[in-house]
Amino acid sequence: MTIEQDTRRQTQSQLDSIEAEIRDTQPLTSHKKNLLELRKQYEKDSNFDKAVLHLSESYASIRTVRGDGNCFYRSFLYSLCENMKDRERIINVVEDSISHAEKFGYERFTIEIFWEELLDFLKSLPCEIHEQLVQENSISDYSSWYMRILTAVQLKSDPERFLPFLEGEYYDIPTFCQKEVEPMGKECQMTQVLALAEYMGVRVEIEYLDGRDVKPTKHSFGSEEAKTTLNLLYRPGHYDILYKV
Repeated sequence: MTIEQDTRRQTQSQLDSIEAEIRDTQPLTSHKKNLLELRKQYEKDSNFDKAVLHLSESYASIRTVRGDGNCFYRSFLYSLCENMKDRERIINVVEDSISHAEKFGYERFTIEIFWEELLDFLKSLPCEIHEQLVQENSISDYSSWYMRILTAVQLKSDPERFLPFLEGEYYDIPTFCQKEVEPMGKECQMTQVLALAEYMGVRVEIEYLDGRDVKPTKHSFGSEEAKTTLNLLYRPGHYDILYKV
C-alpha cells in the first residue's frame, strides 16, 4: 500500500467514524423543543444568543434535524407533511413528477421505488408523521433522495436562469446536479432551496442565524401566493424546523 493509499484509507476511516457517531447521537428528527433551548449552545456568543431571543418573539419551538448533509430535504419533507394546505395539488405534483424526471434523463426503473415511497406516504397523511420519519433507512431517506431528483429536474428545466447562481466552479447544470444535488449527504445551497420550493409550489421561509447580526435575516423562496408555507431555521451548514408562536 502506498502512502497516498494509506492516507486515503485513514481519512475514510475517520469519516466513517464521524458518520457513525452522528447516527448514534442524533435522531433523524427530534421531538419539538422550546426554541430558547438553543441559548445553551451559544452562552459564549452574544450575537447568536441575542438572535435566538429575537427569534423567540415569532417562534415558540424548534424541531432539530440530523446534521448529515440531508438536513434541508428532511426538514422540507417533515414540515411539508405537517403544513400541507393544498394536499390534493401537492400529491398531484408528486404523482406527475416521475414523467417529468424521465424527460430529463432519469430512468423510471431506477427512481420508481423512491417516487412510490414519497407518494404513498403523502397519500397516507394524516398519520403518525414523527414515528414514520425517524425510522432509519426508510421513508425519510427514500423521500429525501427523491426530492433531490425533483430539485434537479427543476434546475434542468430552466438552466439559463439557475446557472448564474451556482456556487463553486460549475459551468453547466447537469454537472452541478450530478455532483451537488443528486448524491445523499451533499449540503444544500440557496439555489436548491428555490428550485424545490418552485417545483412543489410551496413557500419556504428561512430564518438565517449566522452570528453576523443580533437579528436574524429572513429569506423567502417560492411564490407569495402559495397556500403551503414551510418555516425553517438556517445555521451555518445546517437546517432545522421552526414553529410559530
